[in-house]
Amino acid sequence: MIITIDGPSGTGKSTVAKGVAKRLGLAFFDTGAMYRSLAWLVLKEGIDPADQAKVVGLLPQFQYEVKSASGEERRYFVQNIEVTSPIRAQAVSTAASQIAVYPEVRQALVKIQRTFGHAVDAVFEGRDMGTVVFPDADLKIFLTAKPEVRAERRYRELTHKFPDLSMSREEILREIEERDQADSTRAISPLKQAEDAVLIDTSDLTVQQVIEKIASLKPCKLAGRLPKMKFSYRIVYLLVRFFFKCCFRLRIYGTEHFRSGAAVIAANHASYYDPPVLSISCPEEIHFLARKSLFEIPLFGRLIRILNSHPVARSASDIQTFKTMLGLLAEGKKLILFPEGKRSYNGDLLPLERGLAFLVQKAKCRVIPAYIQGTFEAWPRGRKFPKLFGRIAVVFGSPIEWEESTPIAPQTDRSIRNLKKWLNNGAKGTPP
Repeated sequence: MIITIDGPSGTGKSTVAKGVAKRLGLAFFDTGAMYRSLAWLVLKEGIDPADQAKVVGLLPQFQYEVKSASGEERRYFVQNIEVTSPIRAQAVSTAASQIAVYPEVRQALVKIQRTFGHAVDAVFEGRDMGTVVFPDADLKIFLTAKPEVRAERRYRELTHKFPDLSMSREEILREIEERDQADSTRAISPLKQAEDAVLIDTSDLTVQQVIEKIASLKPCKLAGRLPKMKFSYRIVYLLVRFFFKCCFRLRIYGTEHFRSGAAVIAANHASYYDPPVLSISCPEEIHFLARKSLFEIPLFGRLIRILNSHPVARSASDIQTFKTMLGLLAEGKKLILFPEGKRSYNGDLLPLERGLAFLVQKAKCRVIPAYIQGTFEAWPRGRKFPKLFGRIAVVFGSPIEWEESTPIAPQTDRSIRNLKKWLNNGAKGTPP
């Protein structure tokens, strides 16, 4: 479950997000603290935040940690130095707004956010959580408030933390208005309300009132992470799953990486067993394409049709096939794709073809990488009939979210290879 809370500075995002997380029993992730932490490092190293090249060059050195003991506030560390208080300084806040516009900075930090979000149920607070980082969040909130109210709140916060603060309310108001302008007009991930976000004006509300208002939205907004399977699909799904569990001791890892919405499930391809094994390993209904001739086989054709297989004639053009896939993704479906383009002759991974990147670019959807192990040994290329016993494993990796700057094919290839390595190394912890 992911809840995003966006809005400009001074609307109470951090306090509200912490309260909502505590109220609903979720984790809390302060994305602003992450940007501030990088800004703190930039200033500590004597780098001008306006020098994009040097800021980007500092990214490999950015070691960010969040620590918290039971009942304690979260503490933030950069290179093992605690920065919980220093990152709230006004100079750091201004620098954070400056460096946040750099594409390389956002790309690097968004990866950290998504890795965290796909591992736990959490509340994310920031400026582009619901529009860019988690466009398919279960619940999106956009907080707003009058500039004068936000400036007063910010003034009280700063004077409480820094009693010798020399800034006036008017100066803080001016900085807030300037930051609003910069955040809302920047080319990369501008501050804006997501179309499906709930707008809440906090000007005349207490923090507790805002928290309760958001908590009350939970029953109607969070009906469930994944859609339910159709009855016929579930029956066939369970029967086929039972077969592979019993005969091939099927092991499945990484289903926690699944979220509702359109996605391409991109996997290696070594056997005729791959499509059914991958289908029944997914925790929700998926779709895939199959040769039209397969639907003419008694019983088998009916089964794969129930499992959302879509017939494609051998004479069909690439454009026709592409339109079919694009149509499924446009409906919010998940689609299995084997981007290697053909089955492996020896079970080894093959280079990915260009079709995956083109499809994802057009559909603007995420990719869920997957690695299938053991199907080649069970039914290798060239063998007429499959074996009926063996060992098979399927592992799903962290989703690769679509962005214009994201090189989909190389990232997917790297992810599948990392999943293979993770599985071969003992399958410990959460799949990468």
